Amino acid sequence: MNAAFSTFIALFAISGVLSILLALYSSFQKTRFSGMHLFVLMSVATAIYTFGSSMELASSSLEKIKFWISFEYLGLPFISPLNLLVVIHYVGRERLTTPRAAFGILLIPAITSVLMLTNDLHGLVYQSMELRTDAPWPLVDFVMGFWYVVNGSYTLGCGLVGMWLLARHMRQTLNVYRKQTVTMFLGLFIPILTSLIYIMNLTPYHIDPVPATMSLTNLLYCWAILSAGMLTSTPVVRENILESMRDGVIVLDPAGRIADYNKAASLLFPFLTPEKIGAAAAEVFPRKQLRAEDADMRFLEAEERQIEWLESDGIRYYRTRSSPVHYRRGGAYAGRTLVILDVTENVLLHRKLERMATHDGMTQIYNRTHFVECSDQLLAESRQTSEPLTIALFDIDRFKLINDTYGHDVGDTVIRHVVHACKIYLGDRDVFGRYGGEEFALCMPGRSLDEAFNLLESVRRELASGPVMTAAGPVSVTASFGLTEARIGSPLKTLTKMADDALYLAKQSGRNNVQISYDTDGEAEVSGSGTGT
Repeated sequence: MNAAFSTFIALFAISGVLSILLALYSSFQKTRFSGMHLFVLMSVATAIYTFGSSMELASSSLEKIKFWISFEYLGLPFISPLNLLVVIHYVGRERLTTPRAAFGILLIPAITSVLMLTNDLHGLVYQSMELRTDAPWPLVDFVMGFWYVVNGSYTLGCGLVGMWLLARHMRQTLNVYRKQTVTMFLGLFIPILTSLIYIMNLTPYHIDPVPATMSLTNLLYCWAILSAGMLTSTPVVRENILESMRDGVIVLDPAGRIADYNKAASLLFPFLTPEKIGAAAAEVFPRKQLRAEDADMRFLEAEERQIEWLESDGIRYYRTRSSPVHYRRGGAYAGRTLVILDVTENVLLHRKLERMATHDGMTQIYNRTHFVECSDQLLAESRQTSEPLTIALFDIDRFKLINDTYGHDVGDTVIRHVVHACKIYLGDRDVFGRYGGEEFALCMPGRSLDEAFNLLESVRRELASGPVMTAAGPVSVTASFGLTEARIGSPLKTLTKMADDALYLAKQSGRNNVQISYDTDGEAEVSGSGTGT
């Protein structure tokens, strides 16, 4: 046998052995790299192609050569498309490779394999095959068919796309991962280069040099796996970091388009699907689910912001943090990361605690402390605007007797009934609080003394109009009211003292009436209405 042919056969066989070893080693690797199974399939396809090529060279007849060429095509058409899929996973774009997309990428290789197995019937891959007369060893010469050109172009296209993705990704990769990326780039570039040399008929006796170069690329893969942790420690840390994050993360490119997102983000926003990759984020977010203040989409670039998300079962609250990303070299703008944290429980808990601190638990109106805070603020504002402000205190007549006679449950029902009766007549600006057990307070900004008196009279009549229906039966309820108007320079403490004095006078006047305190020295003059009980 010619020494040159022996060398080629040995190189082809070595390449096949290395491919099998790569497939076995990779299949037993513990890794989160999502494209590892594709790399194993690519190694198996390479082994089929290189072993078939070595057996083709070692064959002594045209029939045996045809058989091994058909065998080669069980792996050859799949190598470049599988390599492209591996690259897509490697650079973190696996969301683009849906099962339907992967099927589409592998469809032409599958058709090629079937056409090669039936080539004698149609000649679409090889129009003709015959032994060369000028070769020192049986070699086949062939005429390319239509599908040979289609498959070759597709194979070249997959390789070029893979190289482009790796080249684009390379400048974003940390130095520790450069070996891996360069190795994968060479794994595509070297076979493409040798394929061009083969197509240009620059090899001795037109021998296909690609299987021989596969031994070189396989050695590169072995070196990168052993020395740089290739495919076990990838530069795209989505599986180890991004996908394990509990917070949602959306990656935007420099143009504001969605470049990537993690599972947590898709759970928060179900509209995030692989089809949305490459779409403008400002157009993807449904504005109808955002409150008006957030519909401007500025939260996509705001350093920190809380947004409200409207859902069918209520409102969710999200805190967003947008951070720019720059390339390490040159500092050029590379895009943004948008981190979304669901703070709904915290917001609702905070509001609940805030309400507990400011509201009375039974009646859900302001407690005494918060009533005083709000009234002090309104009093200060009324002095600046010179608008009237009135203060009233009132309590339920003979409430202790109700409790002693019917029990505290009925007493609670009466208190809630009084609160409900007041709310019928109160306006949006009126401040209503529970001042004590059965005592209540009102701060009425913008209401003159006459207006406030009329309001209290309406409440008094409402309460006296009929009994309260309770579990113990009907219970008659009335209330006594003390009213005063804010004076220039009078603090809230003085005003409530004046209102309390007026309330005392209402009690002394037979209850179930409204009394007004007019003067500024604390001596309330009796002036009111109602029927004493």
